[in-house]
Order: sequence, then structure tokens, then C-alpha cells
Amino acid sequence: MGNISYTAHVSNKKSAITSKSKLAVVAKHNLRKYKSSDYSKDNICIIYGTSNLIDDVKTVYHKEFDEALEEYNKKQTRPDRKIEDYFEHVAGKEQDMAVEIIIQIGDREFWRQFDDMKSYMKLSYQIILDELRKRLPQFVVANAVVHLDEDSPHMHIVGVPVADGYKKGLSKQVSKRKVFTKEVLSRVLQDELRDVANKEVNDWFGEQIKEKSKGRNHDLSVAEYKVAQETKHLTQLQEQVEESDRAVKASKAVEKEYTDKKEKLEFDISYLESMRRITKSLSEMDSRESKHISKELDEKRLELQSVNQELASAIEKAEDATKLLDRIKNFVSSFRLFAPTIEEYANQVESDRTIEAGNSFRGILNELGKLLEAFKELIKEGLCWFPRLMRWKTSKGEVAPVFLEKSNGYSYSLYGYMNVETKEYYSKDMIQWEIKAGNRTGTVEQMDANVEAMARDLQEILRIGAEQKKLWEVYEGR
Repeated sequence: MGNISYTAHVSNKKSAITSKSKLAVVAKHNLRKYKSSDYSKDNICIIYGTSNLIDDVKTVYHKEFDEALEEYNKKQTRPDRKIEDYFEHVAGKEQDMAVEIIIQIGDREFWRQFDDMKSYMKLSYQIILDELRKRLPQFVVANAVVHLDEDSPHMHIVGVPVADGYKKGLSKQVSKRKVFTKEVLSRVLQDELRDVANKEVNDWFGEQIKEKSKGRNHDLSVAEYKVAQETKHLTQLQEQVEESDRAVKASKAVEKEYTDKKEKLEFDISYLESMRRITKSLSEMDSRESKHISKELDEKRLELQSVNQELASAIEKAEDATKLLDRIKNFVSSFRLFAPTIEEYANQVESDRTIEAGNSFRGILNELGKLLEAFKELIKEGLCWFPRLMRWKTSKGEVAPVFLEKSNGYSYSLYGYMNVETKEYYSKDMIQWEIKAGNRTGTVEQMDANVEAMARDLQEILRIGAEQKKLWEVYEGR
């Protein structure tokens, strides 16, 4: 029965819109905010909102939350508890500040037969959008765009999930969890809108939408694979290792600066103390000179006190970094689970082989494909890389491979390399000979060694800090 597919995807996990930068990425894609000969403005149809998606979302925020924001601010007795702009407030909290729904009718095979009728889908998607707004008013639509320039016509809808009745904070707030419940996802997106789409397809083409599959419906969102959940730890580890390394370096720098200052100040204080004792015993010494020495001595003491406070701050940061390292050590052990998959990725890069990942559009990925999906970073349309997964030391600096992502979503072919710091591009012919196992960086073994090295540095900082603290207490007479 029927031969036309219907899918409704809701932004989730890596596709979740949790910051202004991610919202900007969505705007760039949906509204084609880049130059490309592959796309035509005539095939990008804005059916709701404007050509500025970010402003559209801000408009929804002001319309839906300004009144609740004003009420909330009136109740606050402390200025620091007031919220100046709710859009900026939510954007800084790493929560879903907006939600994107992608609705697609028909696959590539179907539209090969009816390519000349793609434009009719603008009207159908307008009707589907109207029905969505009617059936789910808590999802306030900000912008909707129909793409006719890809394999199959589809619609991108960006809006804000609005929930009310809150006792804490604003009475009305952004909440994806409250609006997009399992019941709403199943009833509205997968049942009711499917029926609307079926009527439209039947009217235009005399065909029917495929029946909803029994059991778990993979059309709701990207499949929640366990490996993808676990690989989040790898991202966290990379970030935390970098953070710890910065903390260690900062602490060492402050400690050295403190030691140098302390030695000089202790010498100055000792000298000035001696001078003051001499001036007391020598009556012929000018009293103004004595006062000058006393004043300088007091200044040196204040400077030493300030340096001691700087050291205390450095020690505190080092202690925090030590606690973080304990968590990192626990994380490292869990990554060994993915070592074979990461090894497979590195081997294929070094052999300049195409990586077969599975079908990312349908969520049917192999283990390597799941790992790549979790770490993929777009360079531009059609090109991507995975700099946090594995890198190589070369004569051009530390590089990561750039891949040409096949439009069918099945595979990645090696395109070239890019410096992870400068973002300078290099062709395969230039440095492929340097891409070998001995030049790998970012491996689990190397992270282990980095963690151990940082632990030693932190222990040394804390040891020196404790000794200096004792000297200070003696100086203060405690």
C-alpha cells in the first residue's frame, strides 16, 4: 500500500539549538546564507517569517515572554537577580532555546519520477505548517522554509516551545521537554500530520503515504545509539584535559612569579629592617630619611601580602584542577571501549580509503559511522572533518583530515588536510606520506600520559604552595 515516505525529525542532541551560534548555523543552512552554484534562490521558499531567522526567533521571545519577564523583574529585590533580556538569558544556559522540525515527503527515487512537480509541494507544506500551528500552539513558529533544490522537497520549521504555569522564575518559560512530549511527537507529528500529508499527496499524485511502522518509530528523531551517548565522554575529556592543562600552566606561572617576587621582597624587607635599626641608633641620621625608610618598608610588606594572595588563588585553582583530574582519570578508562573503532578510523585515513559509514539519513550506521556522526564538524556544505577524534603531526603542523561527504549519506572520501590551529588547507599529495601511525596525536595512550604529567605538575605546585604558606605564617607570627 503506497510508495511515498513521510518523515518528521525533531532537533535533538548534536542537532539541538542550544546557543546563538548553533541558531546561526541553522539559519545559514535553511536560508542558504552562503554562495554556491548548486543552489538557486528560486528554490528556497520562505513560507513563514523573514530572511533573518535569528531576528524572527527574537521577535517570538519578545512577544511571548516580555510580559512574564516584566512581572518577574518587579518581584526581585536584588538587582543581580533581574533578567535584562530573556533571549540572551536562555542562550547562555545551554538548553534548547529553539527547536527545528524537518518534514520530508517522498524519497529521492520517488522524486526522480516527478521532478517537474516539486514546486507544487510549496502549497502542500503551507497547509501542513498551518495544521501544525493549529494542533500544537505551544510551539510558536518563528520561521519556515521549503527547500526544492535537494533530492526531495522538505520543510525546515524553527520555533520556540512555550510552557506556562511555573512557580519559580518566569511564569512562562522555554521548555522543549514540556511541549514535545512522547504523546505529542506520536500523535501530532506522526499521526495527525501524516494524515494531512497523505491527503495532499493523494490529491496531487494519486498516491498514498506509507503506513506508520509498528514498534519504535525512527522518524521522530535521530536514533539514540549507545555508542553515541558514550562518545560524548570523549568530547568532555578533550575539553577538560585542555582546561586542566591551562590551569596547570597558569598555576606554574603564578608560582614562579611569586617565588621571584618573594625572594626580592624578603631581601628588601630584611635590608630595610636593618636600615631602620641603624637609624634608631644613630642620632645624627636625618629623621626624614628614617620616615622614608619606614614608609618604603610598609609598602614592601603590602606588596608581599598581595603576592601571597596571588599564590593562594593559584593554589586554589590547582586544587580544583586536581579534583578535575580525578574525574578525567575515570573517563579515560571508559574510552578504551572505543579504541578499536578509533583505530579503524585512523587506519583508513592513513590508507587513503573511503570510509563506509552506513546511511546517516535513515539512522542506519555502523559502529564507525556512529562515532563519526557524534564528532562531525562541518567546514562548508559537502565538506567535514573530525579534529577532536584523531590528529597527525606533520611538517605543516598538527593536521586533521577533511572529507568529502557523499550526498547519499553513506560514505566519506578523503579530500585533503587542514591545520587544526591555523585552518590552513593542504592537499593529499602534499602531506599524505606523513600521515602514519607513528605521527598520531590525541590517542587514549597519549591522553593517559598527559593526565599523569599534569598530576605531577599539580602535586609540585601544591607542595611548594604549602611550604610558602608556612613561611608566610611564620612571618606573620602565627
